[in-house]
Amino acid sequence: MGYYINPNVTPISEINFNDLKSAGITDIYVRVTNDNYLPVLSETKEKADAVGIRTNAWVFPGFAHASQVAQMKIGVQLDMETYNMPAHLLQILDMRLATHGVTFSLTVKPDGWDGNQYYYLIEPLCNYIVPQLYIGEYEYGVTSLTNRVKKYNQIYNVYNILFPGKIVAGLETYQSNESTTPKNASTLSAEIKAVQPYTRGVILFRYGLSNFNGLE
Repeated sequence: MGYYINPNVTPISEINFNDLKSAGITDIYVRVTNDNYLPVLSETKEKADAVGIRTNAWVFPGFAHASQVAQMKIGVQLDMETYNMPAHLLQILDMRLATHGVTFSLTVKPDGWDGNQYYYLIEPLCNYIVPQLYIGEYEYGVTSLTNRVKKYNQIYNVYNILFPGKIVAGLETYQSNESTTPKNASTLSAEIKAVQPYTRGVILFRYGLSNFNGLE
C-alpha cells in the first residue's frame, strides 16, 4: 500500500514514519521538483529505510534528475495527466531509460472514465500504471470502481506473462476536490477491498499528513 506525501504541505520532519509503517504503508511517493529533490529525498529515504518503507520520487513532466534519483536507489513516479498520451511517449521512454534499475511508474487519468488514455502504449514503458480512480471526482460508486479495475485486469491479463501486475489503483481519501473532508475508515476500506482482487496494490492520496490515523 502506497501513500502520497507533499512536503510543501507537511514537512518530512513532522511525519512519524513508524505510524505509517504500523498503518500498513509499504511505499511512499514524495512530491519533489528540480530544485528540492536532493535534500527532500535524502531526508525521506533515511527515515523510510529505518522502518522498512520504500521511497519513490513523485515528479511531473519537466523533471530533469531522474537518473540521479535512480542512483539513490529511489523509485520514480511520473505524474502524466494528459488527454494526448501518444504525444508524450518519447518523454516517458526517456525517463524509463534514465531510471533503469529502479521502479518506474506512471500516474494517469482513468482510462474509460476520462477518455482513451492509451494504456496499451505506455504499459511496456513502465513497471506499473496508476489510474487516478477518484470516485468523488467522477461521481461513480464502489460498484463502478470494481467494474473498472476488473476491466483493466481482463485487458492487461494478456500482458501478465511479460508484465505482471501492471495496475495499481490510486484512491482519494477525501470526498472530492470540492470537499476535502476525509472519508471514514469503513468507506475507504470498502474502496480498497473493491480493487484489491484485481490490482497490484493501492496508493492513497490526501491533502497533508497531519493527524494521520490509520486509513482515515
